[in-house]
Amino acid sequence: MTAHRLRAAGTLIAGLALLAVVAWQSGAKAVHYASDPTHEPCPALTPGDHALTIDTADGRRQVLLHASRRAYKPRPLVIALHGPRQSATDFANATGLSRLADRADFLVAYSPSGGPNDPWNASRQVPGATNDTATLERSLDQLEAAACVDPARVFVTGVSNGGGATAQLACDLSGRLAGVASVAAGRGALRPCRPGRPLPVLEIQGTAGQVAPYGGRLPVFGGSARRWLWQWRRIDGCRAIADRLELAPGVTEVAWRHCVAATRVEHMRLDRRARPWPGGPRTQPPPAPFAAAWRTWQFFRSLPPRPPLQTG
Repeated sequence: MTAHRLRAAGTLIAGLALLAVVAWQSGAKAVHYASDPTHEPCPALTPGDHALTIDTADGRRQVLLHASRRAYKPRPLVIALHGPRQSATDFANATGLSRLADRADFLVAYSPSGGPNDPWNASRQVPGATNDTATLERSLDQLEAAACVDPARVFVTGVSNGGGATAQLACDLSGRLAGVASVAAGRGALRPCRPGRPLPVLEIQGTAGQVAPYGGRLPVFGGSARRWLWQWRRIDGCRAIADRLELAPGVTEVAWRHCVAATRVEHMRLDRRARPWPGGPRTQPPPAPFAAAWRTWQFFRSLPPRPPLQTG
């Protein structure tokens, strides 16, 4: 056999050996996936947007669920509650959360309120309207059945009236949630807060907002950011001393991190700012200008998993 043919035969054998290794590795991954109990049953979703029909006591709602590329494995779920006169799609476009979910690898569900212009009624201040706490809990049940959700890492965020609904859900669904982040929240009509356990909370608010004033509304300062933070410091058993850090001119972080049950209370105060969702669809970390989407996910991803509270 000539030297040329020997070299050709050697190349062919090496190539076949490489293919065999690749095939073995692929087969090993497939066997590992099929035998891993964390994947079964675990619905696999293609990356991108999915319209899910959720059955509620008041009829059906369409939830917009965005799946990242690795949604075949248990992933954190962020439930996002829009503001007044917004749809779920409007809120997705306004926040950039879907783009951030692709980058950071989580699921995000944009849940709609009862109608195109209906406010959230989680505090039940609107007589005869939908009980949004019950509806959102039922939505969570169906989301966990339809997607590969890690039930120990379920979070809620919302803006304006949706931020108020987020604040109420922190009280009503603490047993199902790992943390919440309310943004420019309207909290003037919240019901008394009696959570089943302490819960990590983040509050983001500008001091110049008119719809949801930072100091609350006179004469009793209803909805005050300071009062809400004090309430959760008490619920979470936080020590009085807070860590304060000026991240940028007019952007101050105040955090109580020495709290019970691995919880904490964090606050972003944005001086002389009024935009409901600060930063709009931006998702970049500092030193870029402050972005509520990035700060919210930074808070959520830093929290430990919290298994659903066992009752009974």
